[in-house]
Amino acid sequence: MHDWHAYVREQSPELDDRVVQELAGHLEDVYSDLRASGLTQAEAIRRAERRVGGWLELRRGIQAARQEEAMQERVKQFWLPSLVTLVLGWGILTILICAGVQPFMTRPGRADGLYVYWPWVLALPFVGALGAYLSRRAEMRGWKVYVAGAFPVVAIAVVFLLILPWSFIADHQVVPALKLSGFAAGMVSWVLLPGIALCLGIALQGMRRFHSTNV
Repeated sequence: MHDWHAYVREQSPELDDRVVQELAGHLEDVYSDLRASGLTQAEAIRRAERRVGGWLELRRGIQAARQEEAMQERVKQFWLPSLVTLVLGWGILTILICAGVQPFMTRPGRADGLYVYWPWVLALPFVGALGAYLSRRAEMRGWKVYVAGAFPVVAIAVVFLLILPWSFIADHQVVPALKLSGFAAGMVSWVLLPGIALCLGIALQGMRRFHSTNV
């Protein structure tokens, strides 16, 4: 019996065991069919090897298929849940603002005061739980689940970090201390408190999932 596993490994040593096993199994099936048709062992081996074609093109095809599969997995595991939480999270806030809901303000009219839409913050655990559910259902694990579930505040945190350096350059009349206090208040209002709410939903969804799988 010809060792197709060793043959594939010799031709493409960089392939992982799963791909090597699949190729070897395919060659074994082709070889068996050729032998059953009456060919000699040597001729069947030669024709089976010829069926593979160029090993360089084969490796490129496998690499392209792997990259496409990895991209599809990233979309399902991370980008789709992130998009859902982003649209849903900020969509809820938009609806509240359009409905005339007023935020809680610690220092009305000042840039260094807190602006908190409590109905929005209270709704965010459900948004985070939904994002975590979609991500974990697609077999995502670890910290990326939290990033996907908390993506609305991840996006706004990036915006804040981009605005702060620009504010120092663009407006020289505002003292740095006031700029920093306003930045800190904005981070608490739009990143820290909503982030805690989203992560709470993610954690509770994970606990619920863990409990359901161990019952």
